[in-house]
Amino acid sequence: MKRPLRAPLWLPMAALLALLVAAAACNGGAQVQQPGATLTPSPQPPSDFPVTVTDSAGRSVTFDSAPRRIVALAPSFVEVLFAIGAGDALVAVDENTDFPPEAADLQKVSGFEPNVEAIGALEPDLVLIVFDPGGLRAALKRLGARVLLLASPDSLEGVIEQINLLGQVTGRADKAIALTGQMRERIGDVTAKLAGVQRGPRVFHEVSPDLYSAGPRSFVGDLYKLLKADNIATGAFPQLDNEAIITADPEVIILADEPAVTPAEVKARAGWGSISAVENDRVYAVDGDIISRPGPRIVDALEELARLLYPERFP
Repeated sequence: MKRPLRAPLWLPMAALLALLVAAAACNGGAQVQQPGATLTPSPQPPSDFPVTVTDSAGRSVTFDSAPRRIVALAPSFVEVLFAIGAGDALVAVDENTDFPPEAADLQKVSGFEPNVEAIGALEPDLVLIVFDPGGLRAALKRLGARVLLLASPDSLEGVIEQINLLGQVTGRADKAIALTGQMRERIGDVTAKLAGVQRGPRVFHEVSPDLYSAGPRSFVGDLYKLLKADNIATGAFPQLDNEAIITADPEVIILADEPAVTPAEVKARAGWGSISAVENDRVYAVDGDIISRPGPRIVDALEELARLLYPERFP
């Protein structure tokens, strides 16, 4: 019997996000949204099958019909599929999946310690992966499974594009476009209220207790671009140090790692008492699952950040 393909037994959220972003680098079609820019319209849905899509590695995958047995190795895929009415095609989901509640009874498999034989035994006609640890894709293909690699997007527009792509693949293009249309409207409502803002507050977004952050080259960082915030991080998911954060003097600190770290603990860190966000009591915890998953709820995260950054504009 083949040995299961394995990833590290434990990865901090920051390392996970960095890994996903590294996988996203192979997606040449990703677009970084400029601050205040208008998101492009969604494409028109195809009338029927076959449908050919291009995955994040540039490979074309053709579907003659909608898949009926899907294994999704990331919680974001599960959220998208349920949101567009394709949740009934799921036969197994990543072990970290906890939303929506309808997914609770589905069989759980590991996205970071994927057991190829166990996945193959489910007889999936589609396996959705967000990165390819140890040749996972090739191993699944040898068992006859079709695999679609959709790396973590580097922008909010990329999140919307992935939702529409999954709509095409599952025969739910109309529902996907309706969903992303609603997302665009909500995004537009937020950006419209910031029309007069030239430059927002300096922000430090904490992804993990070891001070990994979300920079402009990530879909999380793209939220701050749309909100015209001055993100003190650079790159995708860099690790900062105490001195760099203290020197940058963020006016707002967003914690996406609660309950591991609480606002009170941040305020008690050595040297952080002089940071503007701490002095002015602007250290906020947000739901890490919502803001760290590239799915439909990412607009909920955008709206929450807007309220925290601009309470006077979003009462």
